[in-house]
Amino acid sequence: MTFLFWALALCALTTYTLREGLFANGRGQLSGFDTEGFLLGIAAFGAAAWFFGPLYGVALVISIMVHEYGHVAAYRICGHHDARFRLIPLMGGVAISDRAPGTQLESFFISLMGPAICLAPMALAFALSDIIEPYWFEASNALWIFGSVTGIINFFNLLPFWPLDGGRCLRNIAYAFWPALATFLAVAMSAAFAAAALWMQSTALFIFALFGAQSLLMTPDLSNLQDAIPRRHAIIAAAAYGFTLAAHFVGGFALIVHYIL
Repeated sequence: MTFLFWALALCALTTYTLREGLFANGRGQLSGFDTEGFLLGIAAFGAAAWFFGPLYGVALVISIMVHEYGHVAAYRICGHHDARFRLIPLMGGVAISDRAPGTQLESFFISLMGPAICLAPMALAFALSDIIEPYWFEASNALWIFGSVTGIINFFNLLPFWPLDGGRCLRNIAYAFWPALATFLAVAMSAAFAAAALWMQSTALFIFALFGAQSLLMTPDLSNLQDAIPRRHAIIAAAAYGFTLAAHFVGGFALIVHYIL
């Protein structure tokens, strides 16, 4: 019950912190229909359901929706009122605002809030799973799967690889202390991702690494157009990034050990 109390407290804190971004003009707002995103969402669900089971497919889609809505809420808090919520978001990066963040602090906040907003539902899922397991195993198992899938997806999303959210966060933090290091770090993160893929002998990861490198080359350097994060804020940002990464590692630990290690 103690864990449930803290999980509910985290949900309340998350809702209060993002209250200005969770709803548009005081109410939820859906905008448009992304056919490509819908098809990729179906493909993601189908792949997860085929390899791991239908519950994993459902958990994957819900986790991605929550993650993307975290980005949208952060955009709205930063004044991007054109930010949209897609019912089935496009995996790998949705253009959810028509303009770039005004500062690197905003950029960091928007990048981190995708994984960060998932902490509350992940913790609540684990807490409820533990409580109802003796009475309703099927529901407990579904909640455990959702929590674990949310953890592993957001953990990998926060790894220091470009163009994942983790790579973007670290690039913003690095620029605050050593601007010349930021671009080099992004290149190094892409190279490290490719090296890891080769070490694991994973063709899929290597292709994704190449995609990331290409994305880096095509991404305009906004550093000259955005104010850097003040160093005192960068320290707090680094701590927030590290905490979110560690929390999702704990949440997805069982799946990481079972399927990867």
